[in-house]
Parts: sequence; C-alpha cells; structure tokens
Amino acid sequence: MRRSCHGFTLVEMLVVVLIIGVLLGITLLTPMTGSPHRIAKEQATRLQVLFSQAQDKALLENADFGFSVDNSGMYRWWVLPIEGKNWVMIEEKPFHPFQMPEGYDVALETGGQNSYGSDEIDEESHPSVVFFSDRESTPFKLTIIPANDPKLSVTLRSDGLSDVEISSE
Repeated sequence: MRRSCHGFTLVEMLVVVLIIGVLLGITLLTPMTGSPHRIAKEQATRLQVLFSQAQDKALLENADFGFSVDNSGMYRWWVLPIEGKNWVMIEEKPFHPFQMPEGYDVALETGGQNSYGSDEIDEESHPSVVFFSDRESTPFKLTIIPANDPKLSVTLRSDGLSDVEISSE
C-alpha cells in the first residue's frame, strides 16, 4: 500500500517566494517616487533637525554657528571660533555643504530682506543666519519651493528666540 504524500513541491514553494518578492518590491518602491510636496517636506525636516543641532552645538561649544544658501540651492554651515574674527566654513558631517534636489528653489528672508539665495559664496563670506551661543538666532524665514508647483512650498521660520517651525504654504 502506498502512502500519498501531502505538501508542496520545491518548485511550488519557489514560485510563491518569487511572487511575494515581486509584490514586496512594488510596494516598497512606490513611496520612493514621491510628490514634490513630500520631498520639500523631507528637506524642511532635515533642515529643522540641523538648525536644532546647530543651536545645541553653539550652546555647548560657546561658539556662533551660521547658515547660508546660494543661488543654486547649495547651503553651507559656518562657525565663528572663539578666538577668531573670520567665519570658517564647516566641511564635516552633518554640517557639510549640501545641494538641494534638482527642481527645488530656496528663498531666504532675514531681517525683512527677501532673497533667492545670495551671490556666489567665497571663502571670506559670512552666513545669513547666525545661531548664537545663548540659543538665540537671527530671525528668518526659509522657503523650499518646488519649481514645477510653487503652491506646494514648505516654510521654516524662527523669530530668533523659539525653535524653528515648519509650515506648508
């Protein structure tokens, strides 16, 4: 008398694993092709964290830190050493120079002045926004604007005394 085998063959199991892998790949890759607003929001969140870290670092190191952005959307971080008189550009992570994704403009407003980035930054430049060692900062409004739909812009702002806040315009 022969016993009948119950169960799945190896080929059937491999087909099921392949189907699950394809479905997971599609599911996980779909959010990566995000909307312009989502990408602008991610960049704003990244900057908000860096602004908070700059405030903390300024307090801990008793040094002033700065932020500037140029016409191309490249932003840079600066430090004014305790004994120094000139601003020094920071090259180390997380404060290394960073280029905004292609298709996004940056508008920075400080002290009532509007600018879509400043002129080219050279080594003798200074920052547009300063984070002082007492946790105060230059009041500013930084807007990240998707070039293809400006209505989806995201704004970071600070009055100089409170933390940086993100809002959608």
